[in-house]
Amino acid sequence: AAAHARGTSYGVIEHNSRVSPNPAAASAQVSARSWVPGTRESHPMKDDRHVPRAYPSATEDNYFRLKESYDLELAVAVARSYLHAAIAHPKDTIVDGWSISCLPSTGAGRRLFTINVGAVEGAYMSTIIENGVVDGYIMTVYVDRRTLEAASGQPLAELERRFENDVFFDNATHAMFRGRAVSLSTAVFASNAAFPAGLPWQLPAAALADQLLSESKCLYSRYHNQWLADDVLRAN
Repeated sequence: AAAHARGTSYGVIEHNSRVSPNPAAASAQVSARSWVPGTRESHPMKDDRHVPRAYPSATEDNYFRLKESYDLELAVAVARSYLHAAIAHPKDTIVDGWSISCLPSTGAGRRLFTINVGAVEGAYMSTIIENGVVDGYIMTVYVDRRTLEAASGQPLAELERRFENDVFFDNATHAMFRGRAVSLSTAVFASNAAFPAGLPWQLPAAALADQLLSESKCLYSRYHNQWLADDVLRAN
């Protein structure tokens, strides 16, 4: 069983679980060398109308920014824990069924990554900012409400009371969740990248992910960061 996470005030989690590090790098620009009088060769300008757009969250630049400015090892551990729990065969369904973005601009741009499953997000990791600097990290996962209650043997209201000092519970309002999901958020640290022991989130996360994968292909593959994904999948 995972060790109990360090206590975090309800207010801090509530304030930060809805926001997500500033987007790292701008998209790589296509440069072209035009013909210069006096040179022996001419280089026509490239027609970049058909060059696929490089979204910042899908670039190697963003991956290196995450590595240099934040806790990459912790981010990998958190992402890996979600995939291990929720996605049965992550290597077989990558990009087609799920994707991971790196330093996405979602919300306030405070996220380290977002894992999208089918048509909606399944998990993400964001920063806690105090006085303009990173003071910690938050892990958020989406789970199936009924499965969570069945796995724990307790109604949602009781779980909220039991874990009120460590976990923030919230209704998942995106239309694709269809009223069946709740989000769980907790502070994570290098020594403990997990939810508190006693909260059975893994099976409910898998139940929701299975439903989402059966309903839609991944709609966010254009934001997929292959470098971060390689790190996360290396041990899976």
